[in-house]
Amino acid sequence: MSPSLAALIIWIVCLPVAFGLASLGPANPFLLRVAMVPVVVAIGGVIVVGIASRRLPADLASGIGAGLFGGWVAFTLRVALHGTPFGFDGLAGDAGRMADMANRYASTWRSSDGIVSTVPSHYPPLFPWLVGRTSALINVPAWKLLGPAEAITLSFVVVAGYILWRKVLPGPLALAVTLPVLLCFSLPEKAYEILALAVFVPWAIATFGDPPRGRLHWLPAGLIGGLSIVLSWAFIIYGALGIVALAVLTWRASQDRARYIRHVVLTVIVSLVVASWYLVPYLGWGFLHGSKQVDDLFQGGGIQDSPLLFLTPSLLGVLELIGVIGLLWYRGRVSWGMPLLLLTVGAYAYWLLGLASFSLTGHTLLLQDTPRLIGPMLAAAGVLTIVHTAPIVARRFSVRSVPAGLPALALCLLVVWTAITAWQGWMPGGPTPGGGLYQPAVSTAWNESTAAFATPLPDGSYVPVAAERGIHDAWFPTDPVKNDVTSVLGASATPVTLSTAEELFTYVNWPGYIGVSMGAAGTNTDWPARYAALQKLSRITDPAAFTAASARTAFGPVDVFILQRSSPTRWTWQPIDAPYPVLTFTPAQFSPHAFTVFTNLPGNLVVAVRQPQGNG
Repeated sequence: MSPSLAALIIWIVCLPVAFGLASLGPANPFLLRVAMVPVVVAIGGVIVVGIASRRLPADLASGIGAGLFGGWVAFTLRVALHGTPFGFDGLAGDAGRMADMANRYASTWRSSDGIVSTVPSHYPPLFPWLVGRTSALINVPAWKLLGPAEAITLSFVVVAGYILWRKVLPGPLALAVTLPVLLCFSLPEKAYEILALAVFVPWAIATFGDPPRGRLHWLPAGLIGGLSIVLSWAFIIYGALGIVALAVLTWRASQDRARYIRHVVLTVIVSLVVASWYLVPYLGWGFLHGSKQVDDLFQGGGIQDSPLLFLTPSLLGVLELIGVIGLLWYRGRVSWGMPLLLLTVGAYAYWLLGLASFSLTGHTLLLQDTPRLIGPMLAAAGVLTIVHTAPIVARRFSVRSVPAGLPALALCLLVVWTAITAWQGWMPGGPTPGGGLYQPAVSTAWNESTAAFATPLPDGSYVPVAAERGIHDAWFPTDPVKNDVTSVLGASATPVTLSTAEELFTYVNWPGYIGVSMGAAGTNTDWPARYAALQKLSRITDPAAFTAASARTAFGPVDVFILQRSSPTRWTWQPIDAPYPVLTFTPAQFSPHAFTVFTNLPGNLVVAVRQPQGNG
């Protein structure tokens, strides 16, 4: 059996087993005895597979190992969320916006922004689209499917990376260079990005380089490229300069240059066709209506951090430093040397261009995320450098024979290192109730798993573990707001809503007028212009004029206003990550003949609902 096929089949078989086993036992992964179960499974599995591999071909054993490790990832992630219906990081930040998108796709097939439903998506839509369409198919709310979807996607990272790396390297090495992806970037709420990252480097080398095992055919190469665009195009953008350099170098060395150009052109065409359901609406909307790039104006995320990851004083930093040395030393001597070097240099060049853009224009080009690509490439180069150099060192010191099981042992240690490192980040952490001695968590630090338990349900209740551990995020009163709005407009209404919080759009299928966070707003929503329209609206003091104007802004009506009651005469809407002031409305603007106003909501919120006869 092909090792790649073995990896895929075993992973598929492991998934239902992993989900089933994870649902057994106490629904409280904060308890250390519960959290340690995946570690026991990982180490026990490595020992069993390591012993069994002595009787199997190395390639096949590595494929089996990749499939089993993928299954272990799914099991561990489900254990980490056992007891909460939310995905990792709950509804905070990007995780909440992903939930909004998934909820949107539960009611539409087309590309759509998660909040402003009238415009196509700026963010790659494949992951939330699959979650949303599954939600519609099985009639389960999309937000409840994010956790399982994250587990499946992140577990597939190991298998997908292994399968593609096998086009470039032998099986055991393919597994070894896939694992550093999880050492460098393992946030489960970003599982779809990690999957795109895991396949990017081997795809780029196998597609645009000239690997000894043969180049990837243009049809699967194009399919993978197109799916990567709709999954997360960031790494293709970060690595584009390296791809171009690799393609030029390969073309110059090719004995049949015309055939190579044909291969590249067909690959690009297939990629664009596969991604066209996302790219055509996105680019077409911008061309016809105009757009405004605002998501790269956010100045957080580590823009100021050093990109020299290989100087970090850690074991991973040492591995990356070895990778830097290996790339420089072996760049023209081994098949992987020059391609990896060009991709790494290309990513650093993109970082420098982004830094220049930020200094000149304020646009970061999302340069702060380039280390997510650079780190795994350097770590993979480190693994390959060690493997290539070890025999040379052995001969240098007159070591006549290397124990037969030493390479397998080294791979097993790398698997265990990856497993334990990832497990420590995935298990929920936080305070011990009352400082008790017998209920410690894996960590005292609040993390994305903790947030999944601390997130309130739409009715304001919390999962039992949250009360037990004393962890509670603030509640946005979704159910009370929904009840008030539907009491005026009916249950089937889909009013355009201005909300102080984006969590609302995770649970209701109402189109939003504008996202609260400018830094995460889709390009096609034209956030600054929408804000300006609201600002103009807020300055209209006459109730009749306000009613008419709010029904016909430059971007359509605002049917529901959900505002913060800052004082009896001041209702506000506060943007996030934006150099814009708070917008202030007054109760007098909302005529009782046109709006029904609710002021008895938790959190000092006020809801003004346009009455059906108040549409102007």
